[in-house]
Formats: sequence, C-alpha cells, structure tokens
Amino acid sequence: MKSYRLMQTRAWYGDEELTLQFPSGWEIQKIAPKDAPELTDAEIISAFQQPIGSIGLSEMAKGKKSAAIVVDDLSRPTPASRIIPFLLQELSEIPKGKICFVIGGGSHRPLTTDEISKKLGTDIAAEYQVFNHDFMSGEHRPYGNLPDGLPIYINRAVADADLKICLGGIYPHGSVGFGGGSKLILPGVSGFATMFYFHTFYRGRGHAVIDQQGDQPDNRTISEAVAKVVGLEAVVNVVINSRRQVAGLFVGDFVEAQRTGAQFAAQTYGTMIPPTVRAETNLVVLNCYPLDSDPIQTSKALWASEHFENAYILAINPACDGICYHGLFDQIDYQRFQTQHNKVSADPSTPTPVLESKDQLLVWSSNFPADPFYKQHPTAILYREWEQVIETLRPKLPAAAKVAVFPCAGIQVLSEG
Repeated sequence: MKSYRLMQTRAWYGDEELTLQFPSGWEIQKIAPKDAPELTDAEIISAFQQPIGSIGLSEMAKGKKSAAIVVDDLSRPTPASRIIPFLLQELSEIPKGKICFVIGGGSHRPLTTDEISKKLGTDIAAEYQVFNHDFMSGEHRPYGNLPDGLPIYINRAVADADLKICLGGIYPHGSVGFGGGSKLILPGVSGFATMFYFHTFYRGRGHAVIDQQGDQPDNRTISEAVAKVVGLEAVVNVVINSRRQVAGLFVGDFVEAQRTGAQFAAQTYGTMIPPTVRAETNLVVLNCYPLDSDPIQTSKALWASEHFENAYILAINPACDGICYHGLFDQIDYQRFQTQHNKVSADPSTPTPVLESKDQLLVWSSNFPADPFYKQHPTAILYREWEQVIETLRPKLPAAAKVAVFPCAGIQVLSEG
C-alpha cells in the first residue's frame, strides 16, 4: 500500500489534511481546480472600498438606525468570521445594539450556539443579537405577491431592519447557477409559502450557469425579483479556494456583485479533465470537501461522475454533523424531526449490498446515518472504514488501476479537454 495526501476534509470540524492508502500498483492522478491565493487584509479592505454597482456600505449606513446581516449556515463553507470585522467597520454609523445577524438557512436546521460561534466568530456571537431563521414560524412579514402569484413572506428581523445585507459564499448550484446574491433572501430567510412556491413552479438555471438561458424566468430570476421587493441593499459575497480560504470578495449590488463574483468563481473552481483521464480512469474519487459537513450535500460532488462512463464512483463525505434534515422536502419542522428521529435506533441494521455494477454509488462516511442513507440511495453502498472500500474494489479493478481524485468535488466546475 502507498499513502497519498491529496486533499482536505471535515469542513468546520477540523479542516484536516486527508491521507488515503491505495494499493501500490494503482496510479493516482489528482484533478484539481485552477484555484487562487488567499486574500490579504489589505485586499479585503480594498474590496469594501470598491463596491460593484452601488455606493459603499459606509455610505449606505448613514442615517440608518438598524441593520440585519444575513449569513449562510454551516452547510456552506463560507468563512464568514474572516469578513465580519471588516463589514462591521463599514457599519460604524449604526449603533452596535441595533445590528443583528440572521442565519439564513432556508429550510435547513437551526445552528447551535457553538455552531454560531464557528460561523460568526466567538466574540461576534457573544456581542451581537443572532437569530436562526425558522421557515415554519409565523413571525414573517408579508410583502404581497409577485405578478405571477408568488407570495412573499420574509423573516421579521430582516424585514424590519433599515439596512439589509447578505453575507454568503458563491458556489456552483443546480437551481440558481451559482450561490450568492439574492439567494440568502429567497430561499434563505423566506417563509414556507414563499419557499414552496419557489421550489415548485420555476425551473433551475443549471449547475454553474451564470446567465439566464432563454426568456422564461428561472429560480435565480425569481429570487432576485423578491430581493428587489424586500429591499436588499447590498451583498458581501465570498469565493473560497481549495483550502477554504477567502480568495475573492465581491461587495455591492446584489445582481452585479454576484455576477462578477460568479465569473471569478467559475475560473477559480474551473477544472479541466484531460481526454486520457476520461477514457482510461477505472475509479473516480470525489471528495465532497468543502461541502462535507452534512450528509445532504453529498450530491453536489457527483456532477463529475457525468464525465465518466466506464469507472466506479466513490464519494468521500465524513458528514460530521450526521443530520439528514431538509425541512421543505421532509415536510416537517425540525423539532418534530428530532422527536421522530429519537424514536428510531441510532444505527438500525445496515444492509450488506454487493458491488455488482459500476452504476452503484460508493460512499465512505463515518457519520452518514445508515437508515436515511439507504432510503436516499437504495442501490448504493455505505462504508465506515477505508480498508473496506479497498477490499471491495481491489478484485474489481486491474492491478495497475488508474484513479482520478477530485480534491474538492463539491465546488469544482468541470470541463473536458
């Protein structure tokens, strides 16, 4: 066996280097993104001083009595604590006690106190008001409807603030093309009716697609229309690198800044797959980092599998929080989900499926609960130990197997050479 230290793992839970053991005869090739260096403090300050499509945040703050800063949750790898101190300097005109943070997780679960400290920074979490958005709460402000009928209900803390700012990351996304921009308004801090309509009646823009395709509105278009009605003044959008460091910062208008950031993200996450790799690879290893803190994000690393027709597919997701909850699709609030979950044994009898086809997804995860795993992926195989993965694959692959490893597959934007 030989060791390969190819990638990072466990976003928010250590961000450690991952070393994998492969049979000595296997040929390992890392298919990495173009990547970008970490921004310095001076470069972060410069981004705030050069807003895109708007006046600066310090100008926006003048005369405002309150502000709400919407931040993405731990399902997104955005290192918000790196940016928040610089953002707060821009809002010095607003009294500290009148600035709040809202975790805009859409229909995701609420963050714990410790998790909020991870996201915002310990000092910020202790000194400012912080709210978890609850999409099933009755505490939403109505804004009427869009012309096509979409009802608009928004988190009260956000709606009531004089200045509304969204701080989040820009990552490839099938529904809105790339995250960032207005997405922390819809679905981020929207009520159930708004979110249900949004997810039911509009088409997705397409994975890593920046501009609208055709004349019909899509999820991104509708999200931006709602943000305009709500009065979202500005976004602070982050692009990270392969080590989850801030590599790009885009401040300003929620459309123009997001589009500029998405262009940079497409380049930074851009990954070319050589023709020989596509043709000759026997095993594709998709590391879900940096979208590997929860089980649900596993699917975002699987886009790369579409480029390989004759290889086994293995996803690595430690899923450190081990919680498979997405309220809108589970059609249940988080408290009731917890009650039901506690009635089920921690890890019921796990099936022992046999690897019979290359169409079967393989997942190595220490924390993905077995019962929801097999409900979501009935033909897949869940492994707890790396040695079990190798034992299963060794007889299926040639002695000189070719392995393609995608170190941060959850965000890589792929193209064929």
